[in-house]
Amino acid sequence: MAIKYAIESHAWGAPAKVLAAEGGKHIYNVELTNACDNTNFIARDAWLGLNRYSEKAATSFSGIVREKAANGNYYVEVVDPGDALFVYNVPVIEEEFTNNFKKESNFYNEAGDVVRAYELAKGDILEISEAGFTAAPTVGATVSLSGKKLA
Repeated sequence: MAIKYAIESHAWGAPAKVLAAEGGKHIYNVELTNACDNTNFIARDAWLGLNRYSEKAATSFSGIVREKAANGNYYVEVVDPGDALFVYNVPVIEEEFTNNFKKESNFYNEAGDVVRAYELAKGDILEISEAGFTAAPTVGATVSLSGKKLA
C-alpha cells in the first residue's frame, strides 16, 4: 500500500542583516489582502487599529544580488528601499509527519493573516530563495520589484 502527496513550494528566507531587527527602523503589522510568501515585498496602506495597517502593492525597490549562500538562497543588499516592506513571519512548524512537512518552503501567509513587515534601509541584507525571484538570479545583478518578487 502507498500514498502520494504533493506539497506546494514557496519562497523563503530571512532578514539576514536588517536595521529594523535591531530597533533602528520599524517592523509593521500588516493585514494581508492577498496570500504572500515570506520574503515577498508589500507596502503599508491604511491604519486599521493600534499597530496594524492594511496592505497595498509596493511600487519601488532596488537591490544587488551579492552572493549565493551555502543553503542555496541569495543575499540581496538593499540599494534603495523605496516603499517596499520585507515580509517575514517566523515560521511555527507544527507538522511532524516527515521531514518534508517541516521545510520552511512549504509555508506561506494567507490572505487575512497579519504579518511582520520590515521597513528597509540602504545597506540591509536580505536572504531570499530562488522562488522569491521571477527568474534565476545572477550574482552581481541589480534587482527591482516585479509584483511581490524581485526581477
